[in-house]
Amino acid sequence: MKLSMYFNYTSRSLVRGGQRTVLAFFCVGVGVMAIVALQLVGLMINNAMTANVRNANGGDINVSIGVGSRAFNGSDPGYFAQLKRSGAISNYTAYSSLTGSLSTTVSMANSLTVLVVDPATFPLVTPPVFRHPVNGSMARALVGNGAIIDQKIADANHKQLGNTLILYLSNGQQAAQLVPVRITGIVTDSGVLAQNANVIVLSQAYYQQAFPLASRTFTTIDITTANDAQTRAVARQITNQYPLVTVQTAAQALSSAQGLSDTVKKFLEIAGLLALLIGGVGIVNTMQVLLSRRKIEIAMLKTTGYRCLDLSALFGLEAGLLGLIGGVLGSVAGIGISYTVRSIVEQVFSLDIPFRLNWAVISGGVLIGLFTALIFGLLPIVQSANIRPLNVIRELPEHRRAGSVLLTMVLLLLLSVLFCVMSVVILNDPALGIGVVYGTFAFLIILSGFFTLVTFLVSLLPVPEHWSAKYLILISGGSILSILLALVVPAIGFLLLALSLLGIFVVWMPRLWKVNIRMALRNIGRQRARTTTTLLALFVGIFTIGLILVLGQNVRDLINNSISNVLTYNVFTSASGSEALALRQNAHSIPGMENYEQSYVTEMAPGMINGRPLTQMLRGVPQYSGAGTLGRYGVLGILSTLNGYDLATGNLPPASQLAVTISAGRDLNTSDVGKKNIVIPEELVSQAPLKGKLNVGGTITVSSYDGKSSATLTVVGIYRSKGFNLNGRYLYGSREAVVALSPGGVLQTDFSFKIATNEVTPALTKIGRLAPHSQSFNLANLGDYVNQYLNDIVLVLIVIASLSLLAGVIIIANAVALAMLERRRELGILKSVGYTSRAVLGEVLIENAIIGGLAALLAMLLVTFVTRTLGTLAFKNTFSVNGIVLVSLVAGSALLAGATALLVAWRSARVRPLAVLRYE
Repeated sequence: MKLSMYFNYTSRSLVRGGQRTVLAFFCVGVGVMAIVALQLVGLMINNAMTANVRNANGGDINVSIGVGSRAFNGSDPGYFAQLKRSGAISNYTAYSSLTGSLSTTVSMANSLTVLVVDPATFPLVTPPVFRHPVNGSMARALVGNGAIIDQKIADANHKQLGNTLILYLSNGQQAAQLVPVRITGIVTDSGVLAQNANVIVLSQAYYQQAFPLASRTFTTIDITTANDAQTRAVARQITNQYPLVTVQTAAQALSSAQGLSDTVKKFLEIAGLLALLIGGVGIVNTMQVLLSRRKIEIAMLKTTGYRCLDLSALFGLEAGLLGLIGGVLGSVAGIGISYTVRSIVEQVFSLDIPFRLNWAVISGGVLIGLFTALIFGLLPIVQSANIRPLNVIRELPEHRRAGSVLLTMVLLLLLSVLFCVMSVVILNDPALGIGVVYGTFAFLIILSGFFTLVTFLVSLLPVPEHWSAKYLILISGGSILSILLALVVPAIGFLLLALSLLGIFVVWMPRLWKVNIRMALRNIGRQRARTTTTLLALFVGIFTIGLILVLGQNVRDLINNSISNVLTYNVFTSASGSEALALRQNAHSIPGMENYEQSYVTEMAPGMINGRPLTQMLRGVPQYSGAGTLGRYGVLGILSTLNGYDLATGNLPPASQLAVTISAGRDLNTSDVGKKNIVIPEELVSQAPLKGKLNVGGTITVSSYDGKSSATLTVVGIYRSKGFNLNGRYLYGSREAVVALSPGGVLQTDFSFKIATNEVTPALTKIGRLAPHSQSFNLANLGDYVNQYLNDIVLVLIVIASLSLLAGVIIIANAVALAMLERRRELGILKSVGYTSRAVLGEVLIENAIIGGLAALLAMLLVTFVTRTLGTLAFKNTFSVNGIVLVSLVAGSALLAGATALLVAWRSARVRPLAVLRYE
């Protein structure tokens, strides 16, 4: 056989396939589009997090004060200067990272990062790219009150070069200041500012002018070294010198970022593989559609001498062309989808993710399309090549012989192995690839068995012409079961009850409607394998989207309820000196003020527990909390904040106001005036590493944030939080204890106000007039911020999950196309006895709407089980399915399936009966 025969035959077959060929391209293209788009997004995220990791780290070593660690003071840089003189390090720069805002009212959405640097030494690595002026530099920009801002701040506040910003800053050592700065540079979040957002850079000289009474302190020191060995040695030396600071090398930062980005990449790739698997099932259906139309043609080819191998090569080339063209289309579409997903991820997580294309991934998408089509086309190709010509010519039924069944099983096993190999190559992880593929296959096989049973039962549902006792018993039984289910799962129970009661109206329906419903139900049962495949495809997409929506809604409600129940106060103001006195004297004149509480606060650095150095007690302790342990950061976080109360004036901290109960010892009282007695949280003494090492009567030795003063605090009580505490866990004691540890003797006063929601804005205005240099945190809209953040995350996940649902829609289209092909004679007979095209389309609509609604209902049943289990185990709460979400997904799935079926069947339903029956 000539080589040209292969190409001519396959290309012309694809052209003659028409709509079915287009569906085949879609099938391949959707899977490829998903895998290419999500791989590209994963690589973009990986590049954003790891490409400039040394720049983002500030150099080879980043040394920063953590929770519970005092700030570096003016003498500490001398230690690093000595390291430089000895040649241990190449260079260093010390600076402070503060939180500021552009108003005295701060919320979670408007805080800024303010870097106070020495422009002569900062940065040690690549500076950010200047947008305005294009040839700008740190040294030239940071002169006088000059400030550098990033493009995001400029865009959000409509600022240009030369404009003035009023920056609000507080350092805890001196009264907060409104600092006017002139914009002398606008930069991108690149270079040393990579992985940052909303950044302002000031010079240390100008900062010292704004805070002349404050001690010179630093929060961060960046270091460069000559080589990796030197980096590791210096990092160990610094850790020994400053045990409680955080020392991070560029290699450690890269490892951390790489681990996170790899997790994100794997998640995206697995989501893409799921869509590719569903698309592969669609390819099986597509090849069945294309090859089923050619049974006579195949029989004639075999009678003229073509062997099974020849036909397999012929149809394999056709599948390859489908995969190749579909792969190209999918790869191109994947570029557009990746841009959309990247933009959503960038906006939701406040990341700067450059849009970059990876041509290896894009070209790999074409190959994935080719191999996917060949792998999943293998089963229908071999089955068609083994057609017996005599059975086709004589129109004899194809009996399923033992050899045929065995061949099908072998082909399915081979298909799974080949797809597993391709998954391992894509994921670059053999264990993960095998686990994901065969785990998914096992889950789908179990579901297939269940769906086959459900399909069989649905096909037996009666559509009576008149009332009967059996029918009444069926409706009554369904209603009773639905009511019982509603007691456990209200949303699904009531939906099933509505469907059961709908059976009452079936008897009174027009006869044509009844016939269409009966035919739809029987057709569902006749092709159970195909119906099960369609149910699976829709089930996966609806389950994923439903789980995301339901979990998102329940988590959102849980957080909102916690906020409303526990958030006694919604506006928190920090002031000092005369402004604190003004607020206290005029608190009741604040609009909408219902209640308020006053306390004093300071940050501190813990040193010893019961005379034993804390650094020794934390040696070998993991950084983060885990089962039964607070971790290093958890302990330091609790020990780093002290709240104080003016016990002498009767400002006692009753447990009812603090949302706590005393579990051991006693609460503070007037006898503690002038003493350094404290009450500590129960978690500190009930979990490792301080469990059994600190209790009532124990002592905690601490130093002030600037390291200039110290005190020994005595534990007189232990408290237990009553619920979710937005203020966190901290120590509280007398006002005198806070004064002793306040840097520079500046006493920070915290006011907690309960303001009527509709009066928050005028209340903040009044607070600003009473205390112009105070800083207020508005938590009245905390719920809105949390809701928006969760909604954005849900949106990202739904966009990813929708790719699987789109692949399911293509499978519906293929299933309908194959069904219409197989029912050509049936359609011709129906139309010859008076059926119209509209009636035929009505039957197709009902059949596929039932399949779509059934798939969604089963998916939401599993969603209900999963959310209830997660709610109980992970959140210690009862999660439920929202009725609106349930009905919307079930109705939406039914409409989507019905609309897709109508679109595909529109042309086939309009066939002329004479044209069909003459040749059938």
